Amino acid sequence: MQAKPQQQSMLGAGKLNQILGDKRGLLVKQTPRGWLLELMGCTAKSEYKISGMNPGDIQDGYKISETAMNKQNILYALEESNCLIRNFAAESRPMTVVVTDGGEAGGAEVMRFVKPATFPLCSCNCCPLMSVELPGGQKAESQVYIDFPGCLIPHFKYQENDEHIYNVHPEKCCGGFCISTNICWGKGTLYIPFYFHDPNTKAVIGGEYDDPSTPQIRKLWAGLAMECCTTADNFAITFPPGVDGLRKAGLLGLTFLLDFAVFEKKKDSNGN
Repeated sequence: MQAKPQQQSMLGAGKLNQILGDKRGLLVKQTPRGWLLELMGCTAKSEYKISGMNPGDIQDGYKISETAMNKQNILYALEESNCLIRNFAAESRPMTVVVTDGGEAGGAEVMRFVKPATFPLCSCNCCPLMSVELPGGQKAESQVYIDFPGCLIPHFKYQENDEHIYNVHPEKCCGGFCISTNICWGKGTLYIPFYFHDPNTKAVIGGEYDDPSTPQIRKLWAGLAMECCTTADNFAITFPPGVDGLRKAGLLGLTFLLDFAVFEKKKDSNGN
C-alpha cells in the first residue's frame, strides 16, 4: 500500500537526516561532464558529486586537502534541462537537479531541486530561485538577487515555508557596494566566502568574517585544467550549528543556485 503524504514526508526527512545529519559540511564537486561541448561554446548539463567535509579540510582559504577530495561521495546530482534553452537562454533556463543516494548515477532518488524560468540576476522579484522538494511536499526555497540598484554584490535569501531563515552574501565594504577583498591572501580573487546572516540583526551566524570555521559557502580552486578549460567548480559548505538534514539539503540547493546564477555567469562572460 502506498504511503500517505505525511508518511512520505517523514520518510524523506528521515533519509536526509541519515545521510546529512552528522555532516559539519559538504564538498560539492562539479564534474567536467560535457567539457568538449563547452570548448565548442555549448553549455552542458551540470553534474555534481558530493561528500562530507570539515572546515579544517580547507587550505590557504581556497584549496581543499587531498584527503577531503578522496573521501567517499555520498550523493550524486545531475541537471535535467532542455538543450536548446540551456544553450540560448542559460541564465534564465528552467531546470530540475535530481539528487540520488550514493556517489554515482543510478542510486535511489533522495530529493530534487526545481528552478523555474526566471530573469537573470537583477534587483527585482523575478530573480533566479530554487526550491528543494521531498516526498510528501516538504519544501525549502532559496532566491538570489541584487540587494539594491548600483550594488555589485549578489545576495541570497533562504526561507522555509515562507519563513525567512538566512541572508547569504559576502563581507561588504565601501558602504555595502563592493565585496571586501584582501589580495595578499586571495580573498575576493581566488575565493569569495558567502556567509550566513541573521535576517533581522544582519549579524554573521556562528562566528566572524575571515574565520574559516564560520558557517559559509565558498568556491574552491578546482585545479588549473578545470579552471581554464571547463565551467566546473568546487564548493565547500560549512553548515550553521544545530541545523537538521532538511535545512542542510536546502543549503545544498542554495549552493547549486550560487553556481548557476553567479559563477557560471562569470565564466560565460569571460568566454569559457
